[in-house]
Amino acid sequence: MKTTALTNKMSVFTRFGCKLGVALWLAAFGLGCSEGAEGDRCNPDLSHNECNSGLTCTQPALCPESYCCPINGDSTDPYCQEGCNGGAAAICNADPEADAACDFNAKHPFDGG
Repeated sequence: MKTTALTNKMSVFTRFGCKLGVALWLAAFGLGCSEGAEGDRCNPDLSHNECNSGLTCTQPALCPESYCCPINGDSTDPYCQEGCNGGAAAICNADPEADAACDFNAKHPFDGG
């Protein structure tokens, strides 16, 4: 019985070059591991700031989660605003006794957008 063994004939350098090329392509199109952009969810308990330069991981008022928002507080991103694009509605739905979140939600109803 004759057996054939398939061997990988690509050199180590060729394989490394292919992987590096794929990583650069992903990074060029924003698909790789990037830092958090404005309005991206983040974890404030990490030992480092996972947000882009000029941003910090912040929990806006009446918001159950934290987002990458400008250090100076000026933002038009809905996730960096009070109520964080439906966060107040989520708090009120989870706890109808959360007066501040429910009052905010009554004045600024979240339409899902």
